[in-house]
Amino acid sequence: MSFTDPHDLAAHLPAPDRLALFLDVDGTLIGPTYADRERGIAADRIALIGRLYDLMDGALAIVSGRSVETVDPMFTPLRLPVAALQGADRRFADGRRFTPVQTPEERQALEDIASVVADAYPTMDIQWKIGALAIVYNEGDPLAAKAAALAARHSGGHVAVIPGRVSIDVVPQGANKGSGIAFLMEHRPFLGRVPVHVGDDVPDEPGFATSRDLGGYGITIGRKVAGVDRRLPDHEATWAMLAAYEARWLDETRAAAQ
Repeated sequence: MSFTDPHDLAAHLPAPDRLALFLDVDGTLIGPTYADRERGIAADRIALIGRLYDLMDGALAIVSGRSVETVDPMFTPLRLPVAALQGADRRFADGRRFTPVQTPEERQALEDIASVVADAYPTMDIQWKIGALAIVYNEGDPLAAKAAALAARHSGGHVAVIPGRVSIDVVPQGANKGSGIAFLMEHRPFLGRVPVHVGDDVPDEPGFATSRDLGGYGITIGRKVAGVDRRLPDHEATWAMLAAYEARWLDETRAAAQ
């Protein structure tokens, strides 16, 4: 499957009053490296997200392995709907939040995983979140698969271990981006719209599948994914698509006003 032109994708996205847009962050809106994460998102691009949010009457959400508390500062001054922790923690723009209640068994599993992985792979960064943790490394780290297997062995069946390009997320059982998208799609302003999920990594695949099941589709960044026939080369192409989508509807609005 070759890459799709971002302007062509923008031209075929549903109209703003029909589209429910779900955006991954790392690898999709920013690059996958530590340096990319340090740079964050430029102010003019945050402003573009804000204009699209208004254009779509709020039916734009961030779907990420990050926590709500780390997503929000990335998009300041915006307060966007978020399905965080791989979809487990859901927060609407008006502040309503649905956070899973952690059991003692889940907490113990997280502590066990953090301890054994830190001992075995001291170069990896253990990042604690509310009710979850991430094991962060550079893309292509040859030890990542072994670290994921070690985490899974110490999960006790109480938490889910979700490997990705630059991190292993350890989250509540049953959490995935598909369940997060499905939850948001049951509520306004997403209800009744066409879901489109844009993501780059293995944890995005449930989001692609759920979007397809609900009448929409996925757009993969970089990697080929079975069942997803829309593909952009990198996060810069994501921004090109978003800018082209805004320009398309501004042009149509001006034409209708004449």
